[in-house]
Amino acid sequence: MNRARVGGVLLTAVLAVVLCAPAWGQQGGELTQGDLQVQHGQVDWTNRTITATGSGAPDLKAPNVAVARLGAERVAKMDALRNILEVLKGVQLDSAITVEKEMVTNSKMRARVQGLIRNFKVLKTKYYSDGGVDLVVQVSLDGPLGSALVKPGGQGANLPASGQAPGSGLIIDARGLKVMPALAPRILDEDGKVVYGANILDQKVLEQKGVLAYYKDLAAARKSSRAGSKPLVVKALRLAEGSRTDVVISNADAVKLRDPNANLQFLAQGRVLLVTN
Repeated sequence: MNRARVGGVLLTAVLAVVLCAPAWGQQGGELTQGDLQVQHGQVDWTNRTITATGSGAPDLKAPNVAVARLGAERVAKMDALRNILEVLKGVQLDSAITVEKEMVTNSKMRARVQGLIRNFKVLKTKYYSDGGVDLVVQVSLDGPLGSALVKPGGQGANLPASGQAPGSGLIIDARGLKVMPALAPRILDEDGKVVYGANILDQKVLEQKGVLAYYKDLAAARKSSRAGSKPLVVKALRLAEGSRTDVVISNADAVKLRDPNANLQFLAQGRVLLVTN
């Protein structure tokens, strides 16, 4: 078996170990299994990260292994960058378009995104005796990349900041609806009016948290620091018409989230989670 074949097999093994690790959360250094996977990468919607691999073969004409390794590492990083971009293109931006479609029509955004994803973090490096290198890398969907892809509306500044809050955060229970995660999903009422979305958030919050976090377990969502100690749990009725990313809640629940006498700043702070299976 030649080196390229061996490298491919070992890289697959490394990626399998990393991507199938227990969901300890990002601060614990581990990754949950991704929801959107391609051949060389995945999206983790709970921790809001893209993880991808990169592989660099050595230059057989290099004078020694050290020089070959330096060149292979540069190639591996470029390969990882291409794979991050491949994964990102498949991400749903909102109910209508993917990131790839938006990048095709928005050259300014495309250039900014391509520059930002270069700041990926290397999680694992595998060095081979012949100078070849394999990498596992990660980039956050939040931060500058998040605000490059999703435009904040800043309307949360108009939400009431006094009175009793209906909860420390908002959890939308959308289990059974087959929701497709997106960077800019919306929560609508039964009349089709927006209750929550990127329009509520300012740039700082959007970069810190994104529009919302996705969970596959209600108990885990309740324990999330994002939800707070006493989150309001609301049942989603259905997907919005013609959408796989936006969900509809009852008008009665929407009233709670529009109460002018309640403190609704938890919405402006992006303390929103959606549970889907």
